[in-house]
Amino acid sequence: MIILLSGQIKNIGDFLITERARRLFDHFFEDEIVILDRTKILDDKLDLINKAKFVVLCGGPAYAPNIYKGIYPLVDDMTKIKVPIVPFGLGWCGRPANDPLAFRFDNDSQIFLEEAHKSIQNSSCRCNVTEKVLNHNGFKNVTMTGCPVWYDLESINKPFKKIDEVKNIVFTTAADPKLISQTVKIIRVLNKQFPNANITMTYHRGIMPDKHTTIRATIGYLAMALGAKLVSSKIKIKDVAYDLRKLDFYDDCDFHIGYRVHAHLYFLSKRLPSILINEDGRGKGMVETMNLPVFNIEDKELVSRLDSQITTYKKSNFEAFTAVGDYIDNHFSIMKKFLKSLPN
Repeated sequence: MIILLSGQIKNIGDFLITERARRLFDHFFEDEIVILDRTKILDDKLDLINKAKFVVLCGGPAYAPNIYKGIYPLVDDMTKIKVPIVPFGLGWCGRPANDPLAFRFDNDSQIFLEEAHKSIQNSSCRCNVTEKVLNHNGFKNVTMTGCPVWYDLESINKPFKKIDEVKNIVFTTAADPKLISQTVKIIRVLNKQFPNANITMTYHRGIMPDKHTTIRATIGYLAMALGAKLVSSKIKIKDVAYDLRKLDFYDDCDFHIGYRVHAHLYFLSKRLPSILINEDGRGKGMVETMNLPVFNIEDKELVSRLDSQITTYKKSNFEAFTAVGDYIDNHFSIMKKFLKSLPN
């Protein structure tokens, strides 16, 4: 048995991380995969945990100062967990945004990670920046495997699809509800660049308020939708939180642009073109790792640069993304080697 500790609650990106990780372990191991909620204290699961081969800390920007007890509460007495703990495809939290090497773990988290790294050959991280952050904090046995969402098993070694005509576009909205004006300007660019395309505006973290979304955030998200509709009444608005099946229509789309890292990776994994707009250091670390153009929200020329980049991509039928497919395929061999190194 292998236990995955998952953060899938509302944000559909966390569901996607968990599902892609589950498929990888299911493909390379014959063991039963058990998924537990990483946000819960796990004292009542200790008997189950200690029957496992190992416990996987699964995906997301988990390398925060308080990864232990904050991101992963686990148990107060870690000596009660008798099996190895494997950080898998984890990313740096993105702070301090402009100085990743200033990042430090708190004392409990540093000790926790030191013990985890002693029990395995290597941990796995999702980007080059995260690898540097970990190395700088004393963790040298780290493999940059990429995020599990890079790997759609059915698409490995398949070429990028040449896009002769963009018919269906996904635009993913920002987590920050204040980015209303920027959102509307980008929608105008898309409407100009692809006047005949269907554009669907999706919310990975949902729209309406609940215990995970504030009323203030909802107001901003609704303003984004209203602004987009004023640009073009044809634009569809979709809340894709909570249920991974809500993303099924992504497979029938030709192009993604937007702020959600895991929508970006989903499209690339399916060999479809995507442009990511970085809200913080997490997205920036990912696009730099994959040698893609960097677009940051604070860039005053962002909208015009996006317009120019889309024009360039269109002229070559998005051929530039062929290199991204090759990059993912090459790193899949690294991922396989990492998985084979795990305790058996």
